[in-house]
Amino acid sequence: MNVNITKFDDSSYVGKAENVIKEMKRENFKKGRDTLTTSQLRKLLSMTGTLYDRVQFEGLEKVMDRIAYLRIQFIYQGGRNAAVKEMIDKAEILAILEKVQKNQEKADFIRFCHYMEALVAYFKYYGGRDR
Repeated sequence: MNVNITKFDDSSYVGKAENVIKEMKRENFKKGRDTLTTSQLRKLLSMTGTLYDRVQFEGLEKVMDRIAYLRIQFIYQGGRNAAVKEMIDKAEILAILEKVQKNQEKADFIRFCHYMEALVAYFKYYGGRDR
């Protein structure tokens, strides 16, 4: 596993989310013919939120297999839409999830969940919507 991400901690994830969305806004949330939409982001957030709840009640160790599956879902959604892939790449989501799997720290996963919420919030704040 190659876990090479820029700084990602409690003091940086909100700013990182804002920067990712600002970069996406420069291209009007588009990549080629594909557009990033609220529905796509909320679907990814929903999957993340489900795991967040399970981690809170069962512990991270019990859902590690589901985190691996979550990575696959991000890969799949990115493969379906170039703008989603662009956001996943800019946000370093796959690398962050790899870090969670490697370190198996609950705090890392909780931070990732909050990061996903921040991405959706900034997307709406900077004018992202369903098209």
